[in-house]
Amino acid sequence: MSDQKKSRAVVTMAKNESVFLPIWWHYYSQFFHPEDIYIIDHDTTDGSTSGPGFVRIPVSHPVVDWGWHRDRLQENQNKLIARYDVVLCTDVDEIVAPDPRTGTLGDYIDRFEGEFVNCRGYEIIHIKNSEKQLNLQQPILEQRFHWYHNPSYSKPLLATVPMQWHGGLHVRVDGKTSVDPSLYLLHLHRVDYDLCHDRHKQRASGPWNQRDVDENWGYQNRIIDDQQFEKWFYEDSCSNTPIEIEMVPDYWRGLI
Repeated sequence: MSDQKKSRAVVTMAKNESVFLPIWWHYYSQFFHPEDIYIIDHDTTDGSTSGPGFVRIPVSHPVVDWGWHRDRLQENQNKLIARYDVVLCTDVDEIVAPDPRTGTLGDYIDRFEGEFVNCRGYEIIHIKNSEKQLNLQQPILEQRFHWYHNPSYSKPLLATVPMQWHGGLHVRVDGKTSVDPSLYLLHLHRVDYDLCHDRHKQRASGPWNQRDVDENWGYQNRIIDDQQFEKWFYEDSCSNTPIEIEMVPDYWRGLI
């Protein structure tokens, strides 16, 4: 890792994320030292948070609760920003990266001067009739060739100030935005059809906070019926915008 011009930290939360947490760590560990990588461990039992290479922050909560999830990430971002120049806060299936033609995430952070920046959200999507099941031992973007723009994932995640977010970290509470079209968020939720379906089943099997159910927060995670899941996967962006699938440009291939 090259010398850093600015002190930096990255933080996420994970619960039994044996697929996505290694992907997340492998990418971000290129740009953050182990002591600056923070994983909020929400009652993990699958061993995925037991390894070295990061700082583990144990937390416990009995139900799926997206407001609580947001609060814990926000709380830790606010604490970390008192110690670091820049903090990146993401969900475990999110990869923040600048256009590869402009440099790496480390380069971007070193030249970043704003208080915060909104990424440009794209969802990597598995076209199962032409792409095989994901091989986790091989680079992802050499197996997945399609994405679509989802404005809901144009999140303000990189910041030099304490952040206050609405649920899911999708927007700031004050409504302010600062968009850089050269900084992307690649959302991997739909990177593999079967893995996604299994993840939904895992999340749907546990107890949910009643408020989340009543207000339909994170509703996609409870879609498990085979036909309903397939319809959601290819037709529902979760943001009231159409899914318009495009080819991922070749210059992204080596990123993850």
